[in-house]
Amino acid sequence: MNLSPLQKARYEYTPKLPGMLRNGIAEICVKDGAATQSVADQDKIKALFPNTYGKNEITFEKGANTSTAKKQVVGVILSGGQAPGGH
Repeated sequence: MNLSPLQKARYEYTPKLPGMLRNGIAEICVKDGAATQSVADQDKIKALFPNTYGKNEITFEKGANTSTAKKQVVGVILSGGQAPGGH
């Protein structure tokens, strides 16, 4: 199979690990933000997602992780808009 130069470059690419993750999760803490809500149709969306709608936004920061031994269930929403290889 013949690979284009772009395909070869993609195969050679090594993703960069964010600096925050280089020392493990012991130095990452969770910052709780404001409650979320949709721009429109709040009641309809809340009915569809009763367990998650309105939850606080969270961000990860460098700091002392107080729950490193505790199992975490995390959901991630990626919003890259319309782009090649977007989400």
